[in-house]
Amino acid sequence: MNTSASPSTATQAAEDPQSHANVDVNDKAAVDRWAKALGTTDEALMNAVKSVGTRIDKIKDFLGAGGMAGKQSGG
Repeated sequence: MNTSASPSTATQAAEDPQSHANVDVNDKAAVDRWAKALGTTDEALMNAVKSVGTRIDKIKDFLGAGGMAGKQSGG
C-alpha cells in the first residue's frame, strides 16, 4: 500500500471509516496531507500515531471524530 498518499487518496481514506491506509510519519508532506484530510493538526495526528499507530482507522477512532475533528465547534 502506498503510505505517501496523494491528497485525493488521503481524503478518500479519511472518509472511509474502515480504511486500513497508513500514515508515513517519516514524510512531512504525507503527514501534512493526512492531517488536512482528517481535519486536524500535524501535532494531533502525531500524538494519535504515538498512541495507536499509523493506521487511519485507528487514528480516527483515537481522535474520536471519524475524520471530522477540524469541523468541531467549541461550545
